[in-house]
Amino acid sequence: WTLKGQDLTLDNPQGWQVLGGVGPTWANVPVSAHTQLQITTAWSAVRLIAETVGTLPLHLYRTTAKGRERAKDDARYALVRWQPCDYMTAPEWKESMVVSLATMGQAYNPVERFESTGRIVQIQPVHKSRVQPEILADGSVVYWLTDRNGRRRKLTRRDVMPVRGFGGAGELEGYAPHQIHGNSLALSVAMEKYAAEFFGSGGRPQGILKTEAEFGEKSRDQIRAGFATYLRESRQRGELPVLDGKTEYQPISTPNNEAQFIESRKLQVAEIARIYRVPLHMLMETERASYSNTEQANKHFLDYTLLSYLTRIESSLNSCLLEPAERAAGMYFEFDVNNLLRGDSTQRADYYMKMRNAGAITQNEIRTRENLPLIEGADDLHVPLNMAPGDQLTEILTRTKGGT
Repeated sequence: WTLKGQDLTLDNPQGWQVLGGVGPTWANVPVSAHTQLQITTAWSAVRLIAETVGTLPLHLYRTTAKGRERAKDDARYALVRWQPCDYMTAPEWKESMVVSLATMGQAYNPVERFESTGRIVQIQPVHKSRVQPEILADGSVVYWLTDRNGRRRKLTRRDVMPVRGFGGAGELEGYAPHQIHGNSLALSVAMEKYAAEFFGSGGRPQGILKTEAEFGEKSRDQIRAGFATYLRESRQRGELPVLDGKTEYQPISTPNNEAQFIESRKLQVAEIARIYRVPLHMLMETERASYSNTEQANKHFLDYTLLSYLTRIESSLNSCLLEPAERAAGMYFEFDVNNLLRGDSTQRADYYMKMRNAGAITQNEIRTRENLPLIEGADDLHVPLNMAPGDQLTEILTRTKGGT
């Protein structure tokens, strides 16, 4: 439950996991939060999720008698919409939160307030390793924040604004993918390492050197070292290696086509896509693309990948940045996902026409969404006459027949 007070010793491997790594994997390749991003598929998946969330506008809303409105007069609106701290813009801040959630299962955003008024000055995200949650004897939870000077401060949840990723009951932090799926990620690293070494050696498979001569252990080591040097120098000079008549090089590794190397690498792309729950076609694996339009694909991506991230971030903001009375009065933070579901120009035109004919939006509202200048006289709602209330429609028809 807590990392506070754990020693880093050779007989206590749990403490070393604080550094972000995991124990030995089946592929004998170490995997950490940083290593997983060196896998191209994982990098693409995490970047896709983070940058998409970073581009979605985040607003603070206030409930009114006519519905809701953006609380632009509130100082917290500018923080989450434009710039939460001095060195980071809002898109960068949202990206950093999602990268932490996707790679480490947790994000922390210490909140700085004026002591006298409680007004929020800035929101400054920090690396997960700088915050350690602890459950006290009375059951309350505190968070130990280590600053850049090494000093530790005890904060409450409201002051550190944690965003917890997918995790189990009783866990204060979410699961890190590289700790749960270390073997699958390590397999991708091992396959890439094998491919790099294979092609780096000129595509030469592993093998043994056979000779009819008899020699001792020392001579064997000298022959092996000399042959390895000879092969390396021949490859660097682009020359063809030549063996004497009593020496034979016999490959012993499985050929790549028989090992289904290409198929295995494609399978690992799908495996990593499952871990991060990203559609394959969004990772440039277009062989299985099945969506007929952009809007449908984005809707699937929003519902089954992004929505959990957006909901977690919104819930944390509502819990830590708003007072209970404000939440009860109808204030809340929410992402605007309309741009993600815009579709192409044909789909948007059809949508606007239907909404306009239904009297749901005005011409100027359509122009605003399309980034066009507003025009006078285009703020009225219009509906077809045959959809007017029955008593009014009867009155209109009666007037028409009477010539009035």
